[in-house]
Amino acid sequence: MPGTYDDIARFYDVDMARNMPFDDVAFYGDLCARQGGRVLELGCGNGRILLELLQRGLDAVGVDASAGMLAELRRKAAVRGLRAPVARMDVTRLALRAGFGVILCPYSLITYITDDADVARLLTAARHLLVPGGAFVVDAFVPKVVVAQQEFQPDYRRPFGAYTLARSKRIQPAGPGRNRIERRYRVLGADDAVVEQVDVAETIRPVAPGALRAALAAAGFA
Repeated sequence: MPGTYDDIARFYDVDMARNMPFDDVAFYGDLCARQGGRVLELGCGNGRILLELLQRGLDAVGVDASAGMLAELRRKAAVRGLRAPVARMDVTRLALRAGFGVILCPYSLITYITDDADVARLLTAARHLLVPGGAFVVDAFVPKVVVAQQEFQPDYRRPFGAYTLARSKRIQPAGPGRNRIERRYRVLGADDAVVEQVDVAETIRPVAPGALRAALAAAGFA
């Protein structure tokens, strides 16, 4: 069976944390500082964004469904001497008190929620958690043509401590508007011997800007 983010939490800083083509962490930090108020990050993972917000002195909290990612976040926070105000929670069923000036839904988290009712539940909850005049910031993959891949395609090879982390990926259509992404991680030792292999898979639903704006408007956002 494919693994989950718990299984790749220790890889994340070498993996997807380095894949953003621009400095989104600084973008979110600057936006939160300008907007003011308490910050909620949905899908905070291992703290790639949240720890930087806390380092800036912002009043920020995070939620994520992965216990493994949150454990990494707490470990990294301890190294920096920071508190780690986080909770393990399904972002489609937020159980929090209102009062946030900013809610972040970064790194295309919205596209990993493939059910319309779940998306509507998340957006409506986010609106109710914001103070009047608060800001909801959402980032999404946009649709593009996907050609089914029969074999895993090499993605990268990166240093991973005393080893090398090699990732390959296979993408296939998974029904209307959905793509199934399979990622294979191999920890390589001397002479490229495979020390460990972890396979993960998930389905995403990219969303066009117009469709996302319509969903936000339906949830009561301006």
